[in-house]
Amino acid sequence: MVLSPDLDRPLRSCVVCGRADPVPLPRYRRAHLARCRGCGLVFAARQPSEAELAANYGGYSRADHDSPITRRRYRELLEDFEAYRRSGRILDMGCGIGFFLEEAERAGWEAYGSEFEPRAIEIVREKGLRCVPAPIAAGALEPGGFDVITAFEVVEHLQEPRAEAATIARLLRPGGLFYCTTPNFASLSRRLLRDRWEVIEFPEHLTYFTPATLRGWLGDFGLETAKVRTTGISLARLRGGLGRSAAPEPGSDEDLRTRIEGSPVLRGAKAALNGLLGATHTGDTIKGRFVLRAPVPSP
Repeated sequence: MVLSPDLDRPLRSCVVCGRADPVPLPRYRRAHLARCRGCGLVFAARQPSEAELAANYGGYSRADHDSPITRRRYRELLEDFEAYRRSGRILDMGCGIGFFLEEAERAGWEAYGSEFEPRAIEIVREKGLRCVPAPIAAGALEPGGFDVITAFEVVEHLQEPRAEAATIARLLRPGGLFYCTTPNFASLSRRLLRDRWEVIEFPEHLTYFTPATLRGWLGDFGLETAKVRTTGISLARLRGGLGRSAAPEPGSDEDLRTRIEGSPVLRGAKAALNGLLGATHTGDTIKGRFVLRAPVPSP
């Protein structure tokens, strides 16, 4: 039996592969992190209580930042997703207050969302968009009914990743696409900042993927890797975490994104940096595309 370094009780088993003897990571004690000896996943090995989750999510601000650049990226992604359009239905897991759903509807998709926070669900529905509570209950949405499922910065929040992967596989049609983004535990930022990396936060984030552990998690459910890459680095957060500046000003990274968008030279530099971060798998964000394996035809 392995005991938590900060709690006199056993750590829970790996939330992906189920192995029961995770290795505590003392440097990340405040977030209760451990690494699975089997699949290598880093996860919060202490289950958050209902009170902790309510305190974290119940008072969530709904003043979500609506970035024009992010909207542009959504439109670019939706253009890419056209190759998977069959029924025309798309699902955004953890849809917030529906910015991506709005862009999907404008692009002609029949868009659905899921969300954990009740007020967000109300806001999405007030906009006339479709949204169901998360986690998605059996029967809430049509099995095999979606061409594309997205999850932007969502999978790190999951309490039960295996159950969520099973839901994705159930709702996606064979040959359909699952696209997700999530922080990269193998990133340069995390390696430099370690426990000062601001992504490390309990119970906000419970599962910390790398490209390898993301592939392993989804591969068990028939979701085959089409492409996984890592991109980006937050210079403001990196400087703040290293103690070289005060905490990053709100919007400081967004200001930099705006400057880059308007400069061909900076766009070229960004592409070169992302190429390096991608080649070394050390970008801040993992962007993964996974296709649901089609059933094998009967002989």
